[in-house]
Amino acid sequence: MTIDDGIGGGRRNFKVVQKLAALRPVYEIYDEQTGERVATGKQSWLSFLRSTIHFEDEQGNRILTAKGGFFDKTFYLLDESGEKIAKLTRPWIALRKNFTMHYRDDLIKAQAGFLPWGFEALSSDGTFAFRLDKKIIAIRDQSRVSVGDYMNWLHAVASATVVDRIFFKSKGCGASLICCLLPFVILFGLAMILVLLFPGLLGP
Repeated sequence: MTIDDGIGGGRRNFKVVQKLAALRPVYEIYDEQTGERVATGKQSWLSFLRSTIHFEDEQGNRILTAKGGFFDKTFYLLDESGEKIAKLTRPWIALRKNFTMHYRDDLIKAQAGFLPWGFEALSSDGTFAFRLDKKIIAIRDQSRVSVGDYMNWLHAVASATVVDRIFFKSKGCGASLICCLLPFVILFGLAMILVLLFPGLLGP
């Protein structure tokens, strides 16, 4: 798979969608302009020790790896040969979620709002690198990643995925709402069954 170097061509938008029917976190990446799936990120089975996400092309070839340190405070992006491409770091304590990224001998910084529903990453001289915007109401966790000329698109999308899923620990609001309402729906259903089976429970 040929991966452009992120120079020229303006901004590109990608959609990142987490699969529901999967035994481990799987993230499908689509080019919004063409609608085609361009890569898939799969969290490794041993991520309970150190979080690791492998990104593959459509032929199943590994093209990038995001590997975390202990406590997920630092992540490294590694190319297919294992060479380090970037280093992402988050602070131990912060009122507003933020992170820094060492990339191409530069320092990229980003800060989210008080609710981590999106962030914009800029280089040291203010050049746009990438931006993440979460879809607030969705059954599946979804987000859009806009990538500028400054970064390789895969590096940007992988970084955004790591920051959102690992650093921010965010979940789709739709899925969270369903999980919250499910116990009440079950209790209501049981109550209705009892009323139908034992009408006298409600009195004369």
